[in-house]
Amino acid sequence: MKTRQQQLKDLLADRVMTARELTHELAVSQPTLSRMISNIKNEIVVMGKGRATCYGLPKNTGHEHARLPVYSIDAKGDVHNYGQLTPLQGGQYWWQSHTCSGEIFHHLPWQLQDLLLNGYSARAFAHRYGDHLKLSPRYTDWTEEDMLFASSRCGEDRPGNLILGEESLARYFDLVRNPPNMIEPANQTIDYPQLALKTLAREITPIQLSGEQPKFSVCLNEPGAPCQMLVKFSPASDSKEAVRYADLLVCEHLALEAIRIAGINAARSRLVITSNQTFLCLKRFDRRGIFGRLPVTSLRALHTRIQAPCDDWVAAATRLKSRGIITDNETAKLHWLALFSDMIGNSNQHFGNISFLPHGNEHFILAPAYGIRPTIYEPLAGEIPARLFTPPPLRKEALSELTDARQSAILFWKSAAIDERISEGFRQICFENCDILQLQEQKPKFHI
Repeated sequence: MKTRQQQLKDLLADRVMTARELTHELAVSQPTLSRMISNIKNEIVVMGKGRATCYGLPKNTGHEHARLPVYSIDAKGDVHNYGQLTPLQGGQYWWQSHTCSGEIFHHLPWQLQDLLLNGYSARAFAHRYGDHLKLSPRYTDWTEEDMLFASSRCGEDRPGNLILGEESLARYFDLVRNPPNMIEPANQTIDYPQLALKTLAREITPIQLSGEQPKFSVCLNEPGAPCQMLVKFSPASDSKEAVRYADLLVCEHLALEAIRIAGINAARSRLVITSNQTFLCLKRFDRRGIFGRLPVTSLRALHTRIQAPCDDWVAAATRLKSRGIITDNETAKLHWLALFSDMIGNSNQHFGNISFLPHGNEHFILAPAYGIRPTIYEPLAGEIPARLFTPPPLRKEALSELTDARQSAILFWKSAAIDERISEGFRQICFENCDILQLQEQKPKFHI
């Protein structure tokens, strides 16, 4: 027959419960429950205070009961306590930040979601380090608990300024003591092809990077201002697929320039081109110098916060505005980016491709735009699909941004059509798409 303590733990294994719920389920008095809890206080988690107190069982994460500290890195590279995360049995989490008493989540707290590994780097990391961490070498087999465990052990350089777990913090201090060699600007054409090969061979695993395409990061020794860069690259060959990827990297650079010309912040980019390979270098806006970091939150994480679906950027902007999370101005910018993306063939409008920076108490502003290019023309299974560009239907919620967004899209296609870094065949596609948008601009307008 199970003891009272075991019955108590069985109840808490399913979900967090209050004292009132426990006394009812166990048919015991409050004093009796208090004695039972006192006897196993090292095995349970006590959350909240007074009448709001509730109890749970910590989840066995990484072969130990995990109460995971979370740290923040400031713009100077200094470390600060940020909070503590306790995974609970039953799939819940107890989160205590440095600014509040604590909160129970039924999913990973939104503030920490961007710390989980994902994309190409996650697959490469699992293949290389899965056995070492006693996890599957296939990332697709990982549970959220596995992702959390990996991030707590090797998450010293994730996007933003947060670090999960003492092991990851120790790795950060190792990084500070032994920083990677900086790349000299004059050596980029020599160093980048070698780093691309090492990335593809999984000799280096840039776990701080997200996205499905392989990429690496470097610290570029700019005169007087070293900066951290994210580097995307095309395959090192003259195949049609490699040429198309190179074209799209140039287009991404041009798209970011068009966004900035329109008055919207975008990641700073530059192109490095060798005889058979193109590199798009993007300055990281979540880093300052060699060690400094800035907070950043993805649109996906913000939608987890408000428990809303990840549908499209226009609806997301309107939704965040209605919740008071972003202002009218930021809403208009995100509407503009959605329309501009539609009109340059960017079908990759997922919620990890838009980020926000905290601005005051509980408010956010758009981070610099990134990852915007004509993805409808990406190679598919090694082939170059023939795609017909069709301007999107009108979005009434974003109608006030339509004219400006279309003019910027026309500017983008014009720039790409005459840029000799782009292959002749793709320049012709860009020229035709420019004509399509110009014809659309001449049609009768819909006025509110």
